[in-house]
Amino acid sequence: MPDLIRAVYAHDDMCVALLRGLGSEEFKNSDKELSRRLRASLHRYTLDGGLLYYNTDPEDVARVVVPHDEELKYRIFYEVHDTHVSGHLGREKTYGSVSKMYWWPKLYKWVGTYVRTCETCQRTKSSPHAAAPLASLPVPTGCWQSISMDFVFGLPKDKAGNTGIVIFL
Repeated sequence: MPDLIRAVYAHDDMCVALLRGLGSEEFKNSDKELSRRLRASLHRYTLDGGLLYYNTDPEDVARVVVPHDEELKYRIFYEVHDTHVSGHLGREKTYGSVSKMYWWPKLYKWVGTYVRTCETCQRTKSSPHAAAPLASLPVPTGCWQSISMDFVFGLPKDKAGNTGIVIFL
Protein backbone atom coordinates (compact mmCIF):
# COMPACT_ATOMS: atom_id res chain seq x y z
CA MET A 1 0.00 0.00 0.00
CA PRO A 2 2.79 2.54 0.73
CA ASP A 3 4.13 2.26 -2.83
CA LEU A 4 0.65 2.82 -4.26
CA ILE A 5 0.09 5.87 -2.04
CA ARG A 6 3.50 7.27 -2.97
CA ALA A 7 2.71 6.84 -6.68
CA VAL A 8 -0.65 8.63 -6.40
CA TYR A 9 0.86 11.67 -4.62
CA ALA A 10 2.00 13.02 -8.01
CA HIS A 11 -1.65 13.37 -9.13
CA ASP A 12 -2.82 15.33 -6.07
CA ASP A 13 -2.07 19.07 -6.06
CA MET A 14 -2.29 19.37 -2.27
CA CYS A 15 0.16 16.50 -1.73
CA VAL A 16 2.56 17.81 -4.37
CA ALA A 17 2.53 21.26 -2.71
CA LEU A 18 3.12 19.68 0.72
CA LEU A 19 5.94 17.48 -0.59
CA ARG A 20 7.56 20.49 -2.24
CA GLY A 21 7.10 22.55 0.94
CA LEU A 22 8.76 19.83 3.02
CA GLY A 23 11.77 19.70 0.69
CA SER A 24 11.09 16.57 -1.37
CA GLU A 25 13.70 16.27 -4.10
CA GLU A 26 11.19 14.58 -6.41
CA PHE A 27 8.87 17.61 -6.41
CA LYS A 28 11.33 20.51 -5.95
CA ASN A 29 10.68 21.78 -9.51
CA SER A 30 6.90 21.62 -9.20
CA ASP A 31 4.90 24.80 -9.72
CA LYS A 32 2.38 23.84 -7.01
CA GLU A 33 2.44 26.38 -4.20
CA LEU A 34 1.23 25.93 -0.63
CA SER A 35 -2.02 27.71 0.12
CA ARG A 36 -2.13 30.01 3.13
CA ARG A 37 -4.08 27.36 5.06
CA LEU A 38 -1.55 24.60 4.24
CA ARG A 39 1.38 26.88 5.04
CA ALA A 40 -0.13 27.57 8.47
CA SER A 41 -0.47 23.84 9.19
CA LEU A 42 2.80 22.69 7.59
CA HIS A 43 4.23 21.93 11.06
CA ARG A 44 1.73 19.03 11.31
CA TYR A 45 3.20 17.26 8.28
CA THR A 46 6.43 15.30 8.00
CA LEU A 47 8.11 13.45 5.18
CA ASP A 48 9.65 10.03 5.72
CA GLY A 49 10.61 7.54 3.03
CA GLY A 50 8.64 9.41 0.39
CA LEU A 51 5.43 9.26 2.42
CA LEU A 52 3.67 12.24 3.93
CA TYR A 53 2.63 11.90 7.56
CA TYR A 54 0.09 14.00 9.45
CA ASN A 55 0.04 14.53 13.19
CA THR A 56 -2.00 16.92 15.34
CA ASP A 57 -0.53 15.84 18.67
CA PRO A 58 3.19 15.12 19.23
CA GLU A 59 2.18 12.38 21.70
CA ASP A 60 0.27 10.44 19.01
CA VAL A 61 1.60 8.34 16.16
CA ALA A 62 1.76 10.17 12.83
CA ARG A 63 -0.65 8.90 10.16
CA VAL A 64 -0.01 8.47 6.44
CA VAL A 65 -1.60 11.21 4.32
CA VAL A 66 -3.78 9.62 1.64
CA PRO A 67 -4.04 11.63 -1.59
CA HIS A 68 -7.42 12.54 -3.09
CA ASP A 69 -7.99 9.39 -5.13
CA GLU A 70 -11.33 7.62 -4.70
CA GLU A 71 -10.06 4.24 -5.85
CA LEU A 72 -7.25 4.31 -3.29
CA LYS A 73 -9.60 5.38 -0.49
CA TYR A 74 -12.08 2.62 -1.36
CA ARG A 75 -9.25 0.10 -1.35
CA ILE A 76 -8.28 1.21 2.17
CA PHE A 77 -11.91 0.93 3.29
CA TYR A 78 -12.16 -2.52 1.72
CA GLU A 79 -9.16 -3.74 3.72
CA VAL A 80 -10.33 -2.17 6.99
CA HIS A 81 -14.10 -2.79 6.68
CA ASP A 82 -14.97 -5.49 4.13
CA THR A 83 -12.49 -8.33 4.59
CA HIS A 84 -13.31 -11.40 6.69
CA VAL A 85 -10.82 -10.29 9.32
CA SER A 86 -12.36 -6.83 9.71
CA GLY A 87 -15.95 -8.05 10.05
CA HIS A 88 -17.98 -5.11 8.66
CA LEU A 89 -17.67 -2.95 11.75
CA GLY A 90 -19.88 0.10 12.21
CA ARG A 91 -18.97 3.71 11.50
CA GLU A 92 -17.18 4.48 14.78
CA LYS A 93 -15.04 1.33 14.87
CA THR A 94 -14.21 1.59 11.17
CA TYR A 95 -13.22 5.23 11.67
CA GLY A 96 -11.05 4.20 14.62
CA SER A 97 -9.29 1.55 12.53
CA VAL A 98 -8.72 3.79 9.50
CA SER A 99 -7.68 6.87 11.48
CA LYS A 100 -4.98 4.97 13.39
CA MET A 101 -3.03 4.53 10.16
CA TYR A 102 -4.31 7.05 7.60
CA TRP A 103 -5.46 10.65 7.32
CA TRP A 104 -7.18 12.75 4.67
CA PRO A 105 -9.54 15.74 4.83
CA LYS A 106 -13.12 14.85 5.84
CA LEU A 107 -12.13 11.26 6.72
CA TYR A 108 -15.01 10.87 9.21
CA LYS A 109 -17.55 11.87 6.55
CA TRP A 110 -16.03 9.41 4.07
CA VAL A 111 -16.23 6.58 6.61
CA GLY A 112 -19.87 7.38 7.40
CA THR A 113 -20.83 7.34 3.73
CA TYR A 114 -18.92 4.12 3.06
CA VAL A 115 -20.42 2.20 5.99
CA ARG A 116 -23.93 3.55 5.33
CA THR A 117 -23.76 2.39 1.69
CA CYS A 118 -22.09 -0.98 2.34
CA GLU A 119 -24.38 -3.56 0.73
CA THR A 120 -23.45 -6.35 3.15
CA CYS A 121 -24.11 -4.15 6.18
CA GLN A 122 -27.46 -3.06 4.75
CA ARG A 123 -28.57 -6.66 4.29
CA THR A 124 -27.32 -8.16 7.53
CA LYS A 125 -27.37 -5.49 10.23
CA SER A 126 -30.48 -4.34 12.00
CA SER A 127 -31.68 -0.80 11.58
CA PRO A 128 -30.75 1.57 14.41
CA HIS A 129 -34.22 3.13 14.19
CA ALA A 130 -36.85 1.97 16.65
CA ALA A 131 -39.87 0.15 15.24
CA ALA A 132 -43.08 2.13 15.16
CA PRO A 133 -45.24 1.53 18.24
CA LEU A 134 -48.40 -0.55 17.94
CA ALA A 135 -51.51 1.54 17.42
CA SER A 136 -55.07 0.75 18.46
CA LEU A 137 -57.60 -0.05 15.80
CA PRO A 138 -60.69 2.14 15.66
CA VAL A 139 -63.75 0.69 17.42
CA PRO A 140 -66.40 -0.33 14.85
CA THR A 141 -69.85 1.23 15.25
CA GLY A 142 -71.79 -1.77 13.95
CA CYS A 143 -71.64 -5.48 13.14
CA TRP A 144 -69.39 -6.74 10.32
CA GLN A 145 -67.73 -3.35 9.78
CA SER A 146 -64.37 -4.74 10.88
CA ILE A 147 -63.07 -8.29 10.61
CA SER A 148 -59.70 -9.33 12.03
CA MET A 149 -57.80 -12.56 11.56
CA ASP A 150 -54.90 -14.06 13.51
CA PHE A 151 -52.88 -17.28 13.47
CA VAL A 152 -51.74 -19.10 16.61
CA PHE A 153 -49.11 -21.83 16.26
CA GLY A 154 -47.12 -23.97 18.67
CA LEU A 155 -50.16 -25.62 20.24
CA PRO A 156 -50.22 -29.31 21.21
CA LYS A 157 -51.14 -31.62 18.31
CA ASP A 158 -54.79 -32.53 17.92
CA LYS A 159 -56.07 -35.89 16.55
CA ALA A 160 -55.41 -34.72 12.98
CA GLY A 161 -51.84 -33.61 13.83
CA ASN A 162 -52.55 -29.85 13.60
CA THR A 163 -50.56 -27.50 15.86
CA GLY A 164 -52.14 -24.17 14.93
CA ILE A 165 -55.47 -22.39 14.67
CA VAL A 166 -56.95 -19.48 12.73
CA ILE A 167 -58.97 -16.95 14.71
CA PHE A 168 -61.52 -14.57 13.17
CA LEU A 169 -62.94 -11.67 15.19
